[in-house]
This record gives sequence, C-alpha cells and structure tokens, in this order.
Amino acid sequence: MKNSLLIPGKYKVIGWIIFVLSACLGVATSYWEYKIPGFAFPVNNAELFADYNLTNELALAGLLIGLMMISFAKEKMEDEYLTLIRLKCWQWSVLISFGVLFILNFVLYGTAFYSFLIYNMFTVPLIFIVKFNFSLYLLNREREEDEK
Repeated sequence: MKNSLLIPGKYKVIGWIIFVLSACLGVATSYWEYKIPGFAFPVNNAELFADYNLTNELALAGLLIGLMMISFAKEKMEDEYLTLIRLKCWQWSVLISFGVLFILNFVLYGTAFYSFLIYNMFTVPLIFIVKFNFSLYLLNREREEDEK
C-alpha cells in the first residue's frame, strides 16, 4: 500500500535541523525576549499591537514545519506493517495529548493555562516522534533476535 502523504526520508534530517534551530529561537524569544532586528511589521496604529516583531511567528512556524517534516518522512523500508505502527503511534499521541489537556484543564488557570495551550500544540507530533522511534527500536531489536 502506497501512502502518498509521506515525504522522502531525506527530509527528516532537514526537519531536525529546522526544529532545533527554531526551538532555540523560540526559547530565546520566550525567555530572553530576543527579537530579530528587521523583522518588525509596520503597523499604522501601534495601539493594536504592543509587540509587532515577527520573531515569535518565525520560531512557531519553524517548529511546526520541522516537526511535520520529521513526522511525515518515509523510513528506508516503508511497508504495511510500518504503516500500521505509524497509525498506532499517531493514535497514542492524540490520546495522550488530549488526556494531558483534560487533566491540566482543571489544574491550570489564567495565563499559565494559555501558556500551556501554546506548548500543547507540539505535544501530538512530539509524542508521535518519540513513540514511533521507540516502536522502531523495539521492532529492529526483535528482528535482530529472530536472526540469531
């Protein structure tokens, strides 16, 4: 079965590079208020936006693009069993993400909850990447034991 949603495997490395660079930029903008000079968006009415520098948006876009490139990159040996593992990992990641959202809905309030919602955008692809790679590790270890 051919999955047309997957991109070539070489983009996984590019996705990791984009993800790491964007994560560093995101941390710098969130915690040290770093702004790329020249990324200011000209606004006629400055009262509408207190901060109209697009550095945050660039970091967010890079994180999302990087995670999607990693998540949707083909493996070297893409077969139907790997497609099944991929599907199960996506299901696990969505369930865990919604479970965390459900629990923290009752625990966090105000701006802490809104900050959590921003980070929660990344939990589904992050959990998928961890679970999928762990499942691949277990599959490869099982194959090596069968060969012995």
